[in-house]
Amino acid sequence: MKSKNISILGGGSWGTVLANLASSNQHNVILWMRDSRVVEEVNNSKRNLKYLPELKLKGNINATTDISVIKNSEMVVFCVPSDSFREVSEKASEYINESVQLVTATKGVEKNKFNLMSQVLNEYMNNNPIGILSGPNLAQEIAAEQLSGTVIASKDKSLQKNVIDIFGSDFFRVYENDDPYGVEMGGAIKNIYAIACGIADGLNSGENTVGMIMTRGLGEMSRLAVELGANPQTFLGLSGVGDLITTCASPLSRNHKFGKYIGEGLSA
Repeated sequence: MKSKNISILGGGSWGTVLANLASSNQHNVILWMRDSRVVEEVNNSKRNLKYLPELKLKGNINATTDISVIKNSEMVVFCVPSDSFREVSEKASEYINESVQLVTATKGVEKNKFNLMSQVLNEYMNNNPIGILSGPNLAQEIAAEQLSGTVIASKDKSLQKNVIDIFGSDFFRVYENDDPYGVEMGGAIKNIYAIACGIADGLNSGENTVGMIMTRGLGEMSRLAVELGANPQTFLGLSGVGDLITTCASPLSRNHKFGKYIGEGLSA
């Protein structure tokens, strides 16, 4: 596969890992972020000390605070927090033409409108092909090259193939899926149950409690999927039950950690 120009919007742990996966496959990567200090670190020392200090970045990654440099990208991956997703999408849309493939790697919904991230992208770039990247993907483990899998969901087959080729490796497997709505919904909703499991952990509840929350949560997610038009079978895959288990059970999960602190009596 010839080298492609890829832009990753968001320089947190997940965005940094995705940039490293793409650049390791010989693609040219723009890593956009707001923090100029982290930009300098990435460009000078090939490390993001703020989020993943142990990861030595490979290949051709150019970090920047100037979002206009994404204008020559063939694919743009949105990896910013959900509460700033709309702002970044609107800003990025000025530099993205209709042939560019868009991927959202952000899990969540808008606080006020309950829009999924792909729906936000559609508002600003409704003619672009869009894909959802979601799965049990703890960035620290992928950075350490531990075996992991994810799902790329889209109605566009060429986008699916490109994501597989750009980010796949011998330790990171990318699977295609044709139910983007179900995949994205699963990635967002499971956070609720992860917080609940964290609260149970903070209250020193047993494994039975966590198992009950996860199982009942999966059933609830599937019923909601049917009501909203997604395929309930999607929730039996990596982006459903796989992501649910990882996020609910791992101390590396931010949602689990947040819930645990609440269970221990700290304020939100």
